[in-house]
Amino acid sequence: MFKVFTATAALILIAGCGTPAKYDFVKDGASSFDKQNAVAECSYQIKLNKIPAAEQRNLLTLCMQGKGYRYRQIN
Repeated sequence: MFKVFTATAALILIAGCGTPAKYDFVKDGASSFDKQNAVAECSYQIKLNKIPAAEQRNLLTLCMQGKGYRYRQIN
């Protein structure tokens, strides 16, 4: 019984370590609503200019940086 408990606990610990890191745009003093508005505005501008899909992610990051946000690990 102890071996089963130990094996289960080890599996749970290993599974927890395998969780991928989460990243998001962060800015001191900005609420979630502020971030959503900034992302929506940047996305709108990118799509309005008909930017190719391969370049959109990089331009979104640059636009958000221009608004004071940084793409960082959040967990």
